[in-house]
Amino acid sequence: MNQGKPSTHEILHGGDATMLTHDQWSEIRFWSKLGQSIKTIARDLGLSRNTVRKALREPEKPQYQRQNKQRGVLEPFLPFLQQRAPEVFFNATTLCRELKAQGYQGGYSTVKLAVKPLRETFRLVEAASVRFETPPGKQAQVDWGTSWVNIAGKRTRVKIFVMVLGYSRAIYVEFTLDETLPTLIACHERAIRYFGGITQEVLYDNPRTIVFHRGTDEACINPRFLDFCRYYGYTPRLCRPYRAKTKGKVESGVKYVKRSFLAGRNVVSLEDLNTQVADWIRTVADMRIHGTVHEQPAERFLREELSPVSSQPPYVLQTFAVRKVAADCLISFEASRYSVPWQYVRQLVDVQVAEERVKIYHEGVLIAEHPLANKPYQVVLQRSHYGGLGKLRDHSRSLLTKNSPQSTPEVEIRSLDVYALVAGSELHG
Repeated sequence: MNQGKPSTHEILHGGDATMLTHDQWSEIRFWSKLGQSIKTIARDLGLSRNTVRKALREPEKPQYQRQNKQRGVLEPFLPFLQQRAPEVFFNATTLCRELKAQGYQGGYSTVKLAVKPLRETFRLVEAASVRFETPPGKQAQVDWGTSWVNIAGKRTRVKIFVMVLGYSRAIYVEFTLDETLPTLIACHERAIRYFGGITQEVLYDNPRTIVFHRGTDEACINPRFLDFCRYYGYTPRLCRPYRAKTKGKVESGVKYVKRSFLAGRNVVSLEDLNTQVADWIRTVADMRIHGTVHEQPAERFLREELSPVSSQPPYVLQTFAVRKVAADCLISFEASRYSVPWQYVRQLVDVQVAEERVKIYHEGVLIAEHPLANKPYQVVLQRSHYGGLGKLRDHSRSLLTKNSPQSTPEVEIRSLDVYALVAGSELHG
C-alpha cells in the first residue's frame, strides 16, 4: 500500500484514518454478522484489518476527540452528500456543482473520492435487501429485456416487454422491435386487457420513455405516459436509483422468459413468436409451482383484486409532428407523403394521427385529412388541394412576359411532380 496516499476517510474527515465514523463502525459489525471475514470487510471498506478487529471488539462506538486536527474540506457537507448522492445516481459532477453553490471550496476529485465508497456501500446494502410481498391487487411490475431470436432464418434482436402481478406472479409477455412510447403504451394496453384489470400501482425502473431528466432536480414522469396511467386509474412508481432489486419479481420474470421460453426457439415471424409465448404462459408459466410463493400463479390469480377495465374503451395515444409543406404541396410523414392546399406551401403544419386518419392543422385549423397510408412510400393526395393552381401559374407567366424587358430571361417555374398524379386516383404507391 502506498503510505503517502491519503485514504478516503482522511480526505473526508482529516486526521487518523483509523478514526471511524459511526456509519463505518456500524457497517463493519453488520457485515461481520452476515459472516464476512475480517479480510473481506477490510478490503471492501478500504480499511486496515486491525481497524476492523478493533471495531468488532468494542461494544459501542468510541467518541474520538480530535485535537489540533484540521477539518476535512468536505466534512461540513457530508450530511447533504450522503442524502443527495443516491438521488442523482452518485454523479460526482452534479454533486460537486451543487456543493459549490453551498460554499464548498474543494475540487471535483475530492467529491469523486467521497462518492465512491457511498456508491459501493449502497450497492452492498441493496444486495442484502429482503424481498417484500404485496397484497392482492396492490402492485404490478414492468420491465424490458433484450434478446436475439432466429426469425425466418435471420438472427433478429427483439425487445421483451414483461408485466408481472406482484401477488400472484401471473405474467404477460410481448415481443417487439423497439421500446418507444407508443409501443410501451400499446403493450400496457394489451397486458391490462389480458389480465382483465390493473393493480393500484405499477413499478418501473426509470426508463427514458417514462422519466425525463433522470437523476436531476428536473426529473419528472413523461406527461403523455402519465396521462395513460391516469386514464386507467393507477399510480406509476419508480425504483429509487440503484435499487433495481425492489423490482426483483419482474426481473426474475425476464430471466425466466429467456431461459425457459426463448432458448433455442425458431419462429417464422414476430407474430408467431407472440402467439407461441402466449401459449407458453397458459400451459407452462402460469401452471408451474412458483419457487417463492409455492403455488401456481394461475391459482393465486383467482385471488387478485384488480380494478376492472372492461367498460373502458382502449386508450388512444395521439401522435403529433411538425412538418414544413414542400413546393409540391406535400408533407412527409412516416415514410409517406400527404397533400395540403397549395396556399400553405413553405408553411409549418401540425400532423396528428388518430383512428387510422392523418389530420393536418395550420395554426390550430384543420386544413387536410387523409386515410393513413397502409404501406411506406405512398403519395396520398386530394385533387382539390391543387385547384386553381394551374390558372394562377399561367397568369403569373403572362405578367412576367408583359412587364419584363426583352433582355430579361424568362423566369423558370418548375412544374409540380404531382400534376401527373392528380389526374389519377387519390392514393398512389
